[in-house]
This record gives sequence, C-alpha cells and structure tokens, in this order.
Amino acid sequence: MNGLEDILQGLDVDSFENYRGWLMAKLLAKNSSFINETNRLESDYPCKRYTFNYAKRVAEELSSLQKEDDVNFYKSYLQQSSPKRWRLAIRVWGCNTDLEEAAESRPESVQVIEDLEAFKMSSEFYPNGC
Repeated sequence: MNGLEDILQGLDVDSFENYRGWLMAKLLAKNSSFINETNRLESDYPCKRYTFNYAKRVAEELSSLQKEDDVNFYKSYLQQSSPKRWRLAIRVWGCNTDLEEAAESRPESVQVIEDLEAFKMSSEFYPNGC
C-alpha cells in the first residue's frame, strides 16, 4: 500500500460521512457576496455551460457516495498498478532544441497536440472548446 491508499483504508466510516457532509454543506452554502455569485455565473457563459444548479447536482451525487466507492475509484484509476491508470507527461523544448532529434526519442504511445484549439474542440473534457 502507499500513502493515499493507507489513508483511505484507515478512514473510519463516521469520519468519511462527516467529511462528506461538510463538503455537501460547503457546496450548498450561499455565496458570501453578490460579486462572488456573479463571477461564478459569468464563468459559465463563454463555454455555454448553463449549469446554474451545478453545486446542488454535485451535492446530490455526493449524498450517495460511500467510502468503498472512493477506495474502488482509487484502486481503478489512481493506483500505480492499475491497467486503467493514465498519466499525462508534458515536455517543453526550448527554441534551440533539434525537434527532429526530440521526435526520434519519443515513445510510440505519445500523442502530440499540434493544434490546441482543434484538440479542445474534439475532447470530451473541453465542452464547446473552453
């Protein structure tokens, strides 16, 4: 086991439920000011994400989450030995780098993003290119 898995396994159900309740209360709390509320809502407009009840929906999902769900998610997607685990590696080359030489050293499984805007538009993680 490693640090995070040890913490998850060692966390008793009452502590998990207390933390989940705190997080739900924080999500459902009213914004402290009109400016904060306006900023939150305005950030959705450029991307056409009109999810005005986003916090409420997340809190509803949290209400059904159990400790075992977190442990299983960790084991499936974050644990180093999991076949479903993905890693993102970003390389930045300086202006004096020989790009042909750098390309030759690149592993087969690498996806190079040439056009960031086209990548965003094609990705499920960037709805509407935002």
